[in-house]
Amino acid sequence: MKKASFFTTFVMTLLIVLITPVLAVEYNSTIRSIEQFEKEQPQDKWIAIDKVQHFSYSCLVALGFQYILVNKMEMAETYAMPVSLGLSFMAGITKEVQDSKSKNGIFSWKDLASNGLGILIASLIISIP
Repeated sequence: MKKASFFTTFVMTLLIVLITPVLAVEYNSTIRSIEQFEKEQPQDKWIAIDKVQHFSYSCLVALGFQYILVNKMEMAETYAMPVSLGLSFMAGITKEVQDSKSKNGIFSWKDLASNGLGILIASLIISIP
């Protein structure tokens, strides 16, 4: 019994010693591939002035449309709110599509998340009695 466990331990150790360099080479090539991919992609950070702008514009566009629909076009607030929020959302989508078609542009889901947060805050502001 003792010989079998020694042999099993020896074989497992030998396998680990032989396989580790292969795994390290594969790991390094994967890391290099990831680093190359990141260098080729434009940086899109969660915390950036761009995200603040998307949040602000979406919120202000929704509030502006709400004001126009309710005060200038005399639409009921309950009907105007989904229209104003939807128009702000469509403006954000349009901007991202435009960005994706520009040179080195990307469609940023992080920008859309910032837009969504701005629209959410606008809906809360509109809902205040």
